[in-house]
Amino acid sequence: MNLRLLSLAFAPFAFGTSAFVFVGLIDPMAIDLQVGVPMVGQLQTVFAVACGLGGPILARLLGGFDRKRLLMMVLAGLVFLNIATALVSDFQAIAAIRFAGGLFAALTLPLASTIAATLVPEAKRPEAFATVLAGYTLAFLIGLPAGSVLGDAFGWQAAFWFGAAICTLALIIIALVTPGNIQAPSLSGVSFKAALRGDNVRLMMITMLGFLATFSTIAYIGPVITETTGITGAGIGGVQLATGVGSLLGLPAGAMFARLPVRRALAGLLSMTLAMQVLFSLGMMLELGAAALPLLVLVMSLGSAALFACSPVIQTRLARSAGPAATLAFALNGSMIFFGQGLGASAGGLTIAHAGLAWVGIAGACAAAIGLLVIWSLRTPVPAAGS
Repeated sequence: MNLRLLSLAFAPFAFGTSAFVFVGLIDPMAIDLQVGVPMVGQLQTVFAVACGLGGPILARLLGGFDRKRLLMMVLAGLVFLNIATALVSDFQAIAAIRFAGGLFAALTLPLASTIAATLVPEAKRPEAFATVLAGYTLAFLIGLPAGSVLGDAFGWQAAFWFGAAICTLALIIIALVTPGNIQAPSLSGVSFKAALRGDNVRLMMITMLGFLATFSTIAYIGPVITETTGITGAGIGGVQLATGVGSLLGLPAGAMFARLPVRRALAGLLSMTLAMQVLFSLGMMLELGAAALPLLVLVMSLGSAALFACSPVIQTRLARSAGPAATLAFALNGSMIFFGQGLGASAGGLTIAHAGLAWVGIAGACAAAIGLLVIWSLRTPVPAAGS
């Protein structure tokens, strides 16, 4: 067991918890902050868009810094972000804090991925990336449900105090276990063009569309659970576990899919995403009563598994194709994750406002369908690293 690699999983665990710890508390936050449910959902959009903007720029500007020290600085910033959010009771102020925090938080995933790539030979990179991304699934398995339970018991601010505690734990573990003195490959002479060569732009678009499809529903999972099943409060956290279980199962599957032809692997996974989004909306429209709960659990778990299985497939292809520009490629792909999350929350909010909560899955299915068209345009051969 590679403890140094496992320690890196705590970085995306902290990041994912910070980003989504409040999704089961949208209703009480809307009441307390005196805004609508779709507006509270846009707090995810604000954070995600800031991440998408900040990631590539900071990755380029800070390329010469020691990876571990920079990751620790980012985690310290996430601690501050959560504490500041917990102490503020004005919607505009919270939005501003989350935008500022998102600008630097975007470095979490590319930094952890870059360090992981240096710890294993190239043949082991799919498993290494899956290990790091497992921390992100822990956010859905532990962070979000725990945030919902604590927020129900002690007020929504408690969820953000919990997020600060997770970030502090991650900072301590990485400080003690993760190796230091790791530099990214030299970016001298490396441009964004190098990171975007070959199929990389299409792969990044697939990342964005996959997250857009899934987060059009996940961003509003609290209200969805309540309307579909009648469950409120801490019970929402229990249903949220399905998302975490699915995402945790998806990553090892993704490491295996990464060895298949890229079009076949991604087409199968995104087809499952599309099917789950359609089933999601059908389940709400049919008003199944008690039967809605097992259907919702099934859709959440399989949808999350498909989404997170895509990540090792795409990360592995990006690492091979970008070569010395891999750090920039990871940052740009991270931006697509964030833009996908933000656009998904926006798409879900617009759908709720104009068509109703039951239609958010259809909005996600449309994004997945576009992603399948992009997959069809991929070229099967992948350039070797450094070619």
